[in-house]
Formats: sequence, C-alpha cells, structure tokens
Amino acid sequence: MRYTTLGSTGFEVSVVSFGTWTIGGADWGRVDDRDSIKAMRRAYELGVNLFDTAPIYGNGHAETLVGQALADVRDQVFIATKCGPWEDEQGRLRLDLSPDGIRGQVEDSLRRLGTDRIDLLQVHWNDTMWPIDETMRTLSDLVVAGKIRAFGVSNFNPAELEQAVAGGCATLQSPFSLLNIDVERELLPACVRHGLGFLAYEPLGRGLLGGRYTAATRFEASDIRSSDPRFRGQEFLENLGRVESLRIAVQMHGMDTATAAIAWVCGQTGVTTAICGARNATQAAANARAGDVLMDPGLTAKLRKIFS
Repeated sequence: MRYTTLGSTGFEVSVVSFGTWTIGGADWGRVDDRDSIKAMRRAYELGVNLFDTAPIYGNGHAETLVGQALADVRDQVFIATKCGPWEDEQGRLRLDLSPDGIRGQVEDSLRRLGTDRIDLLQVHWNDTMWPIDETMRTLSDLVVAGKIRAFGVSNFNPAELEQAVAGGCATLQSPFSLLNIDVERELLPACVRHGLGFLAYEPLGRGLLGGRYTAATRFEASDIRSSDPRFRGQEFLENLGRVESLRIAVQMHGMDTATAAIAWVCGQTGVTTAICGARNATQAAANARAGDVLMDPGLTAKLRKIFS
C-alpha cells in the first residue's frame, strides 16, 4: 500500500481507503454485518488506514460498525465522518448545519464510533440556510475543543468550495471515476491550487467498473442502483460495452477491471485517496491491492479514451 499526505491535515493516509456507505444496510440491498466487520479488518491488515463513514449510512449503523471493527486499532487509523444530513425518528432525511445541529451530530457520531475524537469531519452537503463561513467557524471551534482534528467538505460546487477554503477547509470529497470525470473541470484544479486533500468516492462507478454485471443483472428495489440511469436500459448496455473494452485493455497488464479503475483514479493529479466500498473481505482485499499499482501513462490515456 502506498501513502500520501491528506492536504494540510498532516495525516499520512493510504491511497485506497474504505468507504462504508454499502455496509450501512439502507441503500445497497442486503448486507451481513459480520461480513462488513471482516471486510474492514481485512482492509486494515492490507494497509488501509482511512475509513470513511456518515450518519446517514444506515441511520448511524455504518458508524457503529466502524467503531466495533476498529476499536482495538483506533490509534492506528483515521476515521472520517460527516455532518449536515441526518434521519429523524420517522426515517425522514433532514439537513441541519446550524451550530447546535453540528455539535449535536458530532456527539452522536462520537458515541456510535466509540471514540473521543473524529479525525476528519466533512460537511456532507451544503445547507443554504446557513452561511458557509459560519459553518466553517463552528467546525474550527470543534477543532479547538478537541472533538475533531480537521474538517473538510463533500459534494460542494466550485463557488461553495472557495468559500469553504477561506474558512479553513482542508479536504474535498466528490465522485470521480472513469464514468464520471466532471471534477476535472474545476474542482480538482482548485484542490491542487489550494493544497486540499481530495477524496474520490465511487471510483468503481457504484460497482459497474468491477466487471461483474451483465445485461441480465437486476437490483433489489432497496438498492440505489435500481433507479440509477447508468444501470438501466440502453445506457446500461453501452456502459457494459465500455467495461468489456476496459477488460480487454488491462488483461495483458495482469489487471482486472476493478483494479485498473481504482488505480486509474489514484493516479490522477490532485487525488489523495480513492474511497472504495466492500461487502466482504474478498472485495476489500481486491480494492486494497489496487493501492500498490502504478499505472503506465500510456495505459492511463487508453482507458480515458475508452470512456470519453
């Protein structure tokens, strides 16, 4: 596993990190908690030291699993979670970036994670009801209080990011994969310009780049992919064709499609780490091994052309 510095935080993090949206149990179909814990432990054994979660991943369930899986190695890992969206008792999604709201969410996350500090707290989505500079001040106060060590943002647009940077933001998390290169227009260059750490989520395009799906694949109604246009109709068939071209291009280099897709993201300028979800230890191990791959520039360009 290779490591790099996460922006101005000073954290030396693995270039492949573990994302826990999948194991929350709410948006990706059925998942077994025992397998989820084994997956996190296997990732840690293979050098992954950054684990990304959020309160809305299964209404706190993912955070609880992170706390259970990593309790005995807490000081050897970095835990990143988020604030802003949360679910009320009726399961309705709420968005609250008020100072009291953030502080309350942090206390809830600390309890579920079983820890006394959050290494990286990220604003999951911007709340236009509250000025960004005020949100950044609240997060700065939490650093002073020792509740969090650093803070960043997720899913911010370029204008929002500039305001967050002025308030001390250290990182940005956004989707980035061969299927989605939108961040290369403005967001990644901004991260490079400001020295921000960049956490790329969905580097496998919600699993599409893993090469496991066929035209006959169907998803449970509870699986977020059942309503994702990339997994339906003609667009799904076209994407499967691109993945087959990817498979052919990388097999002579001794890689499968998932390894190549993750390594491609890790190799792009400005990317600090690729956040990869895993349902079991086998998937976690495959993701982690991509952190050892340095892709040839010629192959990097070829893969970009396939998905252009």
